Formats: sequence, structure tokens, C-alpha cells
Amino acid sequence: MPAGLRRSRPPLPRYALAWFPSFHGLERIERFRARHDPASRDLSLVFPFPTAHSRLQVETHVTRVVSRWARIPATFRRVRVHANEFLFLMAARGAASITALHDKLYTRSFAPHLRREIPYEPHMTIARHLEFPALEAAFAEAEEEFGDELGETIGEVTLLAVGPNGRISSLKTIPLATA
Repeated sequence: MPAGLRRSRPPLPRYALAWFPSFHGLERIERFRARHDPASRDLSLVFPFPTAHSRLQVETHVTRVVSRWARIPATFRRVRVHANEFLFLMAARGAASITALHDKLYTRSFAPHLRREIPYEPHMTIARHLEFPALEAAFAEAEEEFGDELGETIGEVTLLAVGPNGRISSLKTIPLATA
């Protein structure tokens, strides 16, 4: 086929997996995010990745892993600056279990998508500023605002589709094991 007649392939579908907290005190985080990073809403367990696998294959892998995983009591309390751009609310209680779940999700067909250059630390992004003075001010505000511990039990995760335009849609909520 002549080069001029070739059609480009459509982009591969992209998926992600996240936990959307609903704990007491979440409204404080949402108000803070509205001022500093309205795009953040979750704790990411699998970051967006493109794949030729079907939605059913992705969903089956996620379900196989999380349906055998015990619910995770988790708390978040320490504020940390990351990469001179982000503010994270770090997981305290449950961090090891969340990390183990993350690692288990990145097995089998998900293994090639693990970003080994970035160590995974369970966190919720609460702010993003490209200018360091604004980040410093947000950090001081966050330390004052989030001095107490926020927490609940992680009992479900949500499979997300990430469209070519970056729009994120929820595909399915999958419960962790109840026993």
C-alpha cells in the first residue's frame, strides 16, 4: 500500500485502577484540592497504561487479584512534597498492605506497565503547583489543615478508562474480599 494511503492506528485503550475514599473529613480534602489541584480525586493503585488487552481481560485480572485481597484499614496523615510540584497526603496505617496490593496487581499481563523508576508509596495527591513559592504556601496550609489522622477501610476499587482526550470514566467497582 502506498505510504500516502496508510491509515494511522487508533490509540490503544488506556486503563487505570483507583480507590475513591469516602471517609469522615473528606470534605476538608476536597475544599483544599479545589484551591490547589481540582484534578486529584483518588488513591491510584495502577497508573494509566495503554494495552491491546480487551476490557474483559483487564477486568478479569483486576477481579482475580482484588476479590482475594482482604479489606485494608487505612489512615492518611503526613503531608509531603514530591518532585517540587506535588503535595501528597501519605498513607500511614495500611501502607504496607496497599503497596502489596499494588505490587500484586502489576503481575501477569500488567507487569510490563510497572514503572520501576518510580517507587510506589501509597498517597493521595492533594495539591499541584508548578511555582515553588505557591507549593510552599500550600504545604504550610496543608500541615495546619491535616494535622489529624483521616481514615477508613478500603473495601473496593474502581476500574477506570482513560480516553484519548484524557477524560476518565468509571467502568466497574470491584469489591475486595469480605472475609
